[in-house]
Amino acid sequence: MTSARRGTIRRDINLPYYEQLKHLILQQIQDDGLRPGDLLPSEAEVGERYGVSRTVVRQAIGELAAAGVLSRRRGKGTFVSEHKIREQFMESTVGFFEDLTGQGHEVLSEVISVGLVRPASHVATTMELPDDHRVIEVVRLRRVDEMVVALVKSYINSDSEELLDHLRSEDLAHASLYRILENTWGLRIESGKRSLEATKAEGMLARLLEVGAGDPVLYIESVGRDEQGEVVEYFQAWHRADRSRLEISVVRHQSGLTSTLA
Repeated sequence: MTSARRGTIRRDINLPYYEQLKHLILQQIQDDGLRPGDLLPSEAEVGERYGVSRTVVRQAIGELAAAGVLSRRRGKGTFVSEHKIREQFMESTVGFFEDLTGQGHEVLSEVISVGLVRPASHVATTMELPDDHRVIEVVRLRRVDEMVVALVKSYINSDSEELLDHLRSEDLAHASLYRILENTWGLRIESGKRSLEATKAEGMLARLLEVGAGDPVLYIESVGRDEQGEVVEYFQAWHRADRSRLEISVVRHQSGLTSTLA
């Protein structure tokens, strides 16, 4: 494919101006040494620099924003995005810690609380428990490569004081909760169901994730079961949408296509 000359829009090739401009913006980011969080020139400045209309600029920037390269902030401008962290645990029974450390990332958890609680009604229903049953709740703020990525609330289907004391004594800041449950307590997750939806950060959630009120987040729910089909763990997680990219594999079964999302 013929490409645009460096720094100019080609008028003599069959390649839309916005496609050429996307490559030129990426080249500009590299040449200027721009880093995540750096501000790009205004749409008017970009249009003047490359001799294209505001419509072309908006389409190019819009597609780069959709791809996660740029981010728009209302009233502030367009910025180079943080590199998104690729997560594959939507399709696997491994946890967040094992998934990302396996990719070479440094994962650190700020443990907010570990305790015995009577879960909210919808949590108890999801875990197939009576409303008065107590479970162990572990709340953690997850950081990857020193960046805040997610807030996670894990509910373990046990009211054992011994297990509670063990978890409180463990270094959950640097360890895998799933690995502790499996290796020490024989609580192994063999199957599960995870769902994903888009929502907005508000109040304390926004403050913990270090985002603005109303900013988008990815909300994930998961139910993990043992080989007998009993619920071992249920978690709720709120991921920063600007720092997370969830990857899901799909396969074709004999009866037709299936999706891994509920």
